[in-house]
Amino acid sequence: MKEPRILGMELGEFSQCVEFLRTLKCRVPIKEKIFSEGEFRAGFEVKLRVDCLCGYGLIRREAFEVLWKEPRSIIYKVGEIERKIEFLIQRMKFSTRCLVEVPQYLGVNFEKQIIPRYNVIEYLRSKGGLGYEVGLRGLIRPSRLRFYNLYVKPYPDCEKMFGRFSGDVKVQSRHPAGLWKLFKPQKYPESKEDVTNTKLFMKSLG
Repeated sequence: MKEPRILGMELGEFSQCVEFLRTLKCRVPIKEKIFSEGEFRAGFEVKLRVDCLCGYGLIRREAFEVLWKEPRSIIYKVGEIERKIEFLIQRMKFSTRCLVEVPQYLGVNFEKQIIPRYNVIEYLRSKGGLGYEVGLRGLIRPSRLRFYNLYVKPYPDCEKMFGRFSGDVKVQSRHPAGLWKLFKPQKYPESKEDVTNTKLFMKSLG
């Protein structure tokens, strides 16, 4: 057996992880990466991430919900997920329960998105440049262009803080209005059967 740790799993735990994978709705490239080493390995990777999230205070149902909403988190190594969560708790002072509401935090790049955005917001907060509190959703959910226009472009000091990504954003802003729609991720309409299967799986988690 390539992964001896699977012997320590509780009865039905692995089959639950595999069943979870079958409910996923995500872009083809992401799904291909998840299953690149086969269904068996993919199921075990889900188990490792569920254990990781539970280790930081989430219950199993919440952990599965986070992974289901943000399948990209299955691609990132467990160590990278732990680093993001530690940063979330220690530096950003958010609770891990915020991940249930903003699971996208685990699916974005740490160095390219989380760190630059956090630095910009912290700088503006220290200078009294924010008239309102920016939560985790406001930090992660905006597109790169929207975040740039809101928090970087009006403040020259933040250009350097945002680094080379400022230049990338400026190029994007030259596209005609409405062109962004062409680059939106493909949506996957769910059939009644898909919705039913997903609800049944989540319900089975208690």
